[in-house]
Amino acid sequence: MAKDASLREERKAETRRRIQAAARTLIAEKGFEATTMRDLAQAAGVGVGTIALHFRDKTSLLFSSFFDDIGEVSRRAIASAPRDVPLREQFRHMLRTMYGYYGEHTLFLRSVVKEALFATGEWKARFDGQLREIVGEVAGLIEARKATGEVRSDVSGLQLAMVCWSLYAGGLIDGLNRERFDVEGQVASVMGLLDVVLAGVLADVTGGGHGPA
Repeated sequence: MAKDASLREERKAETRRRIQAAARTLIAEKGFEATTMRDLAQAAGVGVGTIALHFRDKTSLLFSSFFDDIGEVSRRAIASAPRDVPLREQFRHMLRTMYGYYGEHTLFLRSVVKEALFATGEWKARFDGQLREIVGEVAGLIEARKATGEVRSDVSGLQLAMVCWSLYAGGLIDGLNRERFDVEGQVASVMGLLDVVLAGVLADVTGGGHGPA
C-alpha cells in the first residue's frame, strides 16, 4: 500500500512538471495573456481538469513554475559556490548561475517578472520567503569571511547581502529589458558595481586598497 501511494505521488509530481514545462514553452512563445488553459492542456498531454487539480488558475501555474525553478537554482548557486576563493569570486559564481537560468528562459521570465512586480497574497508571501532564504544564505557566506578576516568585522552580513541582492535584481531587470539576455555581459556589469561596494567592506590588510581581481 505504501508503495502504491509512493507511485501515485511520483506520477502526480511528473504530471505537475509536465504542465509546468508546457507553460514555460507556450508562455515564451505566445505571451501570458494569449496562452489559454486549453493550449496548456494540449501541450502537456492532459485534460484541462487535470491542470485545475494542480493549479488554481493560470497565474498560479505561472508563479509556481517560476518559484519552483528559482528556488532550486538559487540553492544550487549558493551551495556550489567554491569556498576556497575570495568572496568576490563567490559572488561572480552565484551571479553566473542565476543569470544563466534567465538567459535560458528569457521570454518566459519576461512574462513572469511583468506579472510578479505587483503580486499580492500568497505569491507575495512566497517571494518574500524565498528572498529571506537567499539573503540569509548569502549573509552566512559573508559572516564566514568576517571570521577569516577577509571582510571587516564591523560589517553587517545581512545588510551587505541585501545590497548584493539589490544589485543582482537591477542587473536582472536590465538584462530582461534587452533584446537578448547577455549572461556574461550582465555578470560583468554587476561585478563592476559590486567592486565599488566591496572596496568599502573588505579588510585592507596590505594598505593597498581592493581593486578588482
